[in-house]
Amino acid sequence: MHQFNIALDLYSALLCLVLGAYVLVSGDRRDRANLCFVGICACNAVMALGDLTSWAFAAPLDATGHAIMLAGTFAFYAAPAPLFICFTGYIVGYLSKRTPISHNYFRLSFILFSLYMTGCVASLFNGMFFAVDPDVGYVRGPLFWLAQVIPVVLHLRNAAIVVRYRTCLERKELLGFAGYIALPIVAEAIQVAWFGIALMNTAVSFAILLVFLSIQSERKALLARREQELAEARSDIMLSQIQPHFLYNTLAAIRELCASDPAEAARAVTDFSSFLRENMASLTSKEPIPFERELRHTTTYLNLEQRRFGSRLRVEFDVESLDFALPPLTVQALAENAVRHGVSMREEGGCVRIASHDDGRAHIVTVSDDGMGFDEHALADGDARMHIGIQNVRMRLAEGCRGTLEVRSRPGEGTMATISVPYADDGKGTRS
Repeated sequence: MHQFNIALDLYSALLCLVLGAYVLVSGDRRDRANLCFVGICACNAVMALGDLTSWAFAAPLDATGHAIMLAGTFAFYAAPAPLFICFTGYIVGYLSKRTPISHNYFRLSFILFSLYMTGCVASLFNGMFFAVDPDVGYVRGPLFWLAQVIPVVLHLRNAAIVVRYRTCLERKELLGFAGYIALPIVAEAIQVAWFGIALMNTAVSFAILLVFLSIQSERKALLARREQELAEARSDIMLSQIQPHFLYNTLAAIRELCASDPAEAARAVTDFSSFLRENMASLTSKEPIPFERELRHTTTYLNLEQRRFGSRLRVEFDVESLDFALPPLTVQALAENAVRHGVSMREEGGCVRIASHDDGRAHIVTVSDDGMGFDEHALADGDARMHIGIQNVRMRLAEGCRGTLEVRSRPGEGTMATISVPYADDGKGTRS
């Protein structure tokens, strides 16, 4: 029987370590639910390995065997309290993505946890929960029942959270949580009544596996689907930046050129096709592109707008830094904002200026205009498309190259948008 129990404990520990490592490596480490799930796995692995020492050494014990069994027994008793607190964190973290959690479920848990851990440490000296006798081996202490009550209270508290928010869970999720709650309680009752079977760790490990299969893996698939939906939404936003009025006005300008200047009309058609081709290519591109390529695309756009506005639109370039990369349709989107919301709003027009330089820590790109400007604080209440465009550029810079976007404007004076692309980790800049 001892060999059977050792095999069960080893299997339980290995299973939990594998599941925890998988979630830690493949999941989002900033997600509280993921970290708590890893904590659950780690605590149960410690509990299983601690329990293993009770079966691996037979009395009478020498000094080494006594020390190992005492350490293992302490680990077996100490692990359940943090395990159930991690489970509380997992439930709260999981549910908080669906509904607000106003109550603090950790206050009472940490009080019980502190009392329980104090008892576990005291048991090393007075044997209140457990003792390891060199002549007998593991012995239950006079307050063994209290060592079982506190973890059960923590576990039932978790059950109460699940019951309270059951309407926020799907059937599959509810069954997964119910399995994790019920199996350890049944195993605990059996093990308290009949000592000699390493059932508790196996039940908890099986329950963790159920949570992983029914909840954690499904949650990862859901996040993958949402990421795909987010990518499609980004493409929609980027596509919406090809303004209908810009298309109509450009085609109208080309039509007029066909009659007055066929050669210029041919060049305009070439620029227009290049602009559309680059925009469409950017819809499927997730990787940053060379700034030089983005600059060419922006120049193409500005050339088309200059044909439309004539002398009302002046364009200046002051490019010192080229050797870096950034997400596509970032500088172009800011140049479009400068033309549409800045220069074109003035009867006399104005100037759009694009500059880049290296400040020693990052590559800096500025898109400025001397147009109408706007109140920065009222941006969200102003043109919705402009607000979405700026937010889209800011988001893609952060995700694509750890970049930032700062917009400064004053009514009647103009606007300056500043992109900062930090150097890569090798200190040599973000190479194209």
